[in-house]
Amino acid sequence: MLKRLFVSAGIPFFVLSLSVKAQEQGHVITTDSTARKEVITVDGVELNERQLKRYYRQLRKDSIRAHKNIWWSVLGGPSYTPEASFGVGGAVLASFRINKQDTVSQRSFLPAGLNLSLNGTIVVAGAGTFFFNENRFRIYVSYGYRNEPSHYYGKGFEKAENLERSDSTTKFHRNYFQLYPRFVWEVRPHFYLGGLFDLNYTRASDINPVMEEDPYFRKFKSKYFNVGIGGLIQYDTRDDVATPTRGMLLGTNVKLFGKYLGGAYNYEIIELEYRQFKNVFRPRSTLAWIAKSQIGMGDIPFTELPTFGSPFDLRGYYMGKYRDKSMAYGIIEYRHMFGSPAKYKSGNFWAKCGFVAWAGTGTIGETPFDWNKWKFNFGAGLRFQMQPGKNFRLDIGKEPGQPGMQVYMNMTEAF
Repeated sequence: MLKRLFVSAGIPFFVLSLSVKAQEQGHVITTDSTARKEVITVDGVELNERQLKRYYRQLRKDSIRAHKNIWWSVLGGPSYTPEASFGVGGAVLASFRINKQDTVSQRSFLPAGLNLSLNGTIVVAGAGTFFFNENRFRIYVSYGYRNEPSHYYGKGFEKAENLERSDSTTKFHRNYFQLYPRFVWEVRPHFYLGGLFDLNYTRASDINPVMEEDPYFRKFKSKYFNVGIGGLIQYDTRDDVATPTRGMLLGTNVKLFGKYLGGAYNYEIIELEYRQFKNVFRPRSTLAWIAKSQIGMGDIPFTELPTFGSPFDLRGYYMGKYRDKSMAYGIIEYRHMFGSPAKYKSGNFWAKCGFVAWAGTGTIGETPFDWNKWKFNFGAGLRFQMQPGKNFRLDIGKEPGQPGMQVYMNMTEAF
């Protein structure tokens, strides 16, 4: 009798326990023959059977990838730019944790943009970041190799505006390599100090007659190697280095190049930078802007003169067209990813896609007092999220008043 009493009393508690546990796991226990029905909602909408399969498939993928030593992402296809003609371009991204026990540090990443073109262009370039010791120590790395037909317009605004690009006026062949790491330590919350070095090599060949008569070009050898060292200061509150959505970056660095370090020439470059990121309208849309300047002094080789037109600044200008001893530019960019964070986590394809649009302006001069003519720039691009916080980008930039557009493929944002 006592045994039946305990069993009878225990059954309701057992059923209640199952019901509570099921509700905590997103399930609902029913009393009909179906026994149990899965109910998962995303943005207040119940997922259907097909969406549930995709949801659990994404959970499995994320679980597997979270334990990978290295997470590789590759994307590419046909490419075209007015300078490089038709070819194949793409990007590769590797992300990883230096220390698996360090769950505070951001995930380290190293991307590479690639381009192989019919006119002989070979380009491999990228900029990554390594995180150590709960984000207290970082290594920023920029690198690039370029073997390509290139163009030199001369030093200064007027030459860039008035010299027509052609094989007989501006074209030459360039082999170029750069390795540029920066090491920073967090000495106070968000405040970083560090050092850097810059190694770059240039070999110019197939020089045209107009270039040979250019006074600034003639000051330097056709082949040279530069070695620079320096220091930097940063104030960084960005929530993510690769794809920030809020926060700011204030930074300055000084680079000293010299024969005393084993390089070919003596010169210095000071760089000032301000970036800001604000979440606007909705969780996955960001307004970003940047202001940056470089001021050079000494015998700066023509390939190392401050310039804009790279995949990381005023996209749309021919890289190196505008060169001088000082440079400044500013960009404002709107970044929008489709879908909500919940939809992205559920594996929704369109939630991995997005777009950007930007407008900017830049100038060059012998000194900052000569910044009196400014060039306008605008463009737009597509984004595809390859990894959490890591986007593949396809950007198309335009120099107003000039034919053609520039196309860029890379991983992570321009700034």
